[in-house]
Amino acid sequence: MTGKDNIRVRFAPSPTGGLHPGNARIAVFNWLFAQHEKTKGNNAKYILRMEDTDEERSTAEHESSILEDLKWLGITWDEGPFRQSDRTKRYREVADVLFNKGFLYRCYCTEEECAQERAAQIKASKPPRYSGKCKKLTNEQKIDNDKNKTPYTLRFDVEKFINDINDGNDQLSYHDLIKNREATSMMSNPLKVIGDFVVIKQSGTPTYNFAVVVDDIDMKITHVFRGEDHVSNTFRQLMIFIALDVKGGDLPKYGHLPMLLAPDKTKLSKRSGGVPIHEYKEMGFLAEAMFNHLALLGGGIKGVEETDNKNTLAKAFDYKDTASSACVYDIEKLKHINTKIIQKLNEEDVFRLLTSDLNLNDNWKKYYSRELFAKIISLAKNGARLLTDVIGTIKIFTAGRSDDLPLNERASLDFKPEQKAIVDYLHKEFVVSKKQLSGPTWKETKEKIISLGVLSGGKLFKTLRLILTERTDGPPLDEIMLLINNDVVVERIKKARQIEG
Repeated sequence: MTGKDNIRVRFAPSPTGGLHPGNARIAVFNWLFAQHEKTKGNNAKYILRMEDTDEERSTAEHESSILEDLKWLGITWDEGPFRQSDRTKRYREVADVLFNKGFLYRCYCTEEECAQERAAQIKASKPPRYSGKCKKLTNEQKIDNDKNKTPYTLRFDVEKFINDINDGNDQLSYHDLIKNREATSMMSNPLKVIGDFVVIKQSGTPTYNFAVVVDDIDMKITHVFRGEDHVSNTFRQLMIFIALDVKGGDLPKYGHLPMLLAPDKTKLSKRSGGVPIHEYKEMGFLAEAMFNHLALLGGGIKGVEETDNKNTLAKAFDYKDTASSACVYDIEKLKHINTKIIQKLNEEDVFRLLTSDLNLNDNWKKYYSRELFAKIISLAKNGARLLTDVIGTIKIFTAGRSDDLPLNERASLDFKPEQKAIVDYLHKEFVVSKKQLSGPTWKETKEKIISLGVLSGGKLFKTLRLILTERTDGPPLDEIMLLINNDVVVERIKKARQIEG
C-alpha cells in the first residue's frame, strides 16, 4: 500500500439495484473521510468502483441510476468509475499466480453436488462448508477431468494457508476501526469453519471476495469502510491478500459500519424508507438534507448544526466517534432537516431546485413575471417540509384544478343558500362586471363581502378559500389574494357557479 499521507478509499456498489439509504450512507461516510483527510493536508483520493461480478443481476440501468443518485447527493470521486467486468483478464492473471503457488485448486463438483453436501452437513448438525474432496483427487483423475473438459471452479485452499502462512494457527485477526475501540482489541475468526471457498467461477469470472482483493491491491486502497454485513468476508479477503504477499502495514485498514434500522428497530424496508435515493428526490427531499441526515447518523460528527454544508461536516468528521451499534434511520428526522434547509434557502435557490429536481413546468409564465413569481415562491416555501409542498402551493396560483380533491367532488360544496349567495355575488361583480378581485383591491372587496351578512367568521372564509383557491388549506387567504392573477380566480368563480347550477 501507500505511505501514511496517501489516503485512498473506495465506494464499491453492486449495480444489481438502486442506491438505497444504507449503501448511500457508506458512500457519504467514505466521502467525509477522504475530505477530512484533505483538510489535514493529506493526499486523499475517493475511488468509485462498480462491483458487477453478478452477471445475471447487474445492469447498465442500475449503474446509471447509482451514478445519478451519487451526483445528486453531491458526492464527487477522484478516480473511476471502474468496472470489475472490464478486468476479467487481470483477475485470471492473479489467479494463475495463486494457482502456481499452490493456494488454488480445481474443483469439478457441480452446484447440485455441493448443495447435497451442505444439506447433509446441516442435517448432521455440522457447519456447512466444502469438504475439499477435489483437493484429494489423484493425478489420473485430474487428467481425465481435463481431457473430458469437465467444468471447474478454482477454490482457495484454507488448510494450506493455515499451515504454510499462519504457522498452523486456525485463528485470523484484524483491528476494526469502527468495532474495536481499544487499540489492542481485535476481530477474530476460526478459518477452518470457512472452508475452501471459490475465487473463480466455472464461467471464468471472479467471485466478489477475490475481485475486491485484486482491485484493492491494484488501486492501492488504504482504508475500507463498508457495512458490517461484510465482516465475515474480511477474513476470506485477508487470506487472499496475505497469500499474495500483501501483509502487515500494507494491508488496508478496515472499518465496518452498523446496519441502519427502522424506528421500530426492525430491518429497513420500503415502508420505513428503504427505497432508492432518487425516489426521495421525487418525494421533494433536498439533496443537502439527505446528505446531512446520512452524514450525522451514528454520531461521527460533533459540534455542527444539522443544516451545515458538506465541507463544514467533513472538517468536523472523525470516524473514531462513530457508533458501533445499529443506527435508526428516521424519515421524520429527515423531514425535520429538510424543513429547516428549505426555510434557509432564498427564492432563487428554491426555484432552481423545483426546476432541476421536480421539473417545475412553465405554466406560471402565463400569469406572472419572474419578480412576482419569486414572491409566490417565498410565500409557498414558508413552513414547507418538502419541495412537493411548495409545488402544491404554487398550483393555487395557476389555472386548472389543484391536486386537492376536484372541486365538483367536494361534499362541502353542496352549497347551502347562504354559500350560493356568495358565489352569485362574486360571479356578478367579478365575472359579469369584470371588476378586479385580486391584488390591492382585495381588502376592500373582502369588506364588502363581509357586509353582505350572509356568512361570517370561519364559515365565510372557508367558503371563499374553497371557491377562489380550490383548496381547503394553504397560506393565509389575504396573502394569496394579493399575489394571485385575477384571471385565475375568475375562472374558479365560473366553475363554482356551474357546480351551483
